[in-house]
Amino acid sequence: MKKFEFILWAFILLVTSYSLAAQNPKTNSRYFMQKGESTILYGNNPDAGKYVKTSDAKLYYETYGVGDPLLILHGGGVGSMAEMHRFIDSLSKYYRVIAVSSRGHGKSELGNDPTTVNQKANDILAVIEAEKLEKVIILGFSDGAYSGYSFTSTYPEKVNKLIAIGAGEETPELRKISMNLPEMFKLDPLFRKQQLALMPEPQRLKEMGDR
Repeated sequence: MKKFEFILWAFILLVTSYSLAAQNPKTNSRYFMQKGESTILYGNNPDAGKYVKTSDAKLYYETYGVGDPLLILHGGGVGSMAEMHRFIDSLSKYYRVIAVSSRGHGKSELGNDPTTVNQKANDILAVIEAEKLEKVIILGFSDGAYSGYSFTSTYPEKVNKLIAIGAGEETPELRKISMNLPEMFKLDPLFRKQQLALMPEPQRLKEMGDR
């Protein structure tokens, strides 16, 4: 019961953060997600960072805490591991948290294969196999939640629970989402500088937005 209450509390905290940001028009796109008391540089912590090689890309992830394994997946586009810091801070007290930087985000490579739901599921599988885990809890936000859907439907035997935040129904091939990431990054120059410094292939930023 205590673990469930903690997950519920973390979700409420995230929703509250969004509400406060909406009330303050001067708040930049991701600043409110990174501001807090955490002193850990999530997404760029050499003490916790690891890499796993997939078929066409090297992915970066970090591990914290002990207990049942819980995979944390951040949002897409201008998302980052840092935006999930309140979840990682809180849940690593009770779980073994594995936080993943998805393709093209943070220190993870973009790769060359087309972006598909199967690719996202296999990326998660690569991390789970690298950590020698049998089953995990997945907590995903936005694009991370869609990745969680994909993995759970493909490998249901490897999922204990899926917590999906900010990801409703989506009809395949209904629309193509193209984000102008360079323009979006201009809304938050500090975040842009931080993320471009981490990216192994910053010159491919626009390409990532068109996938």
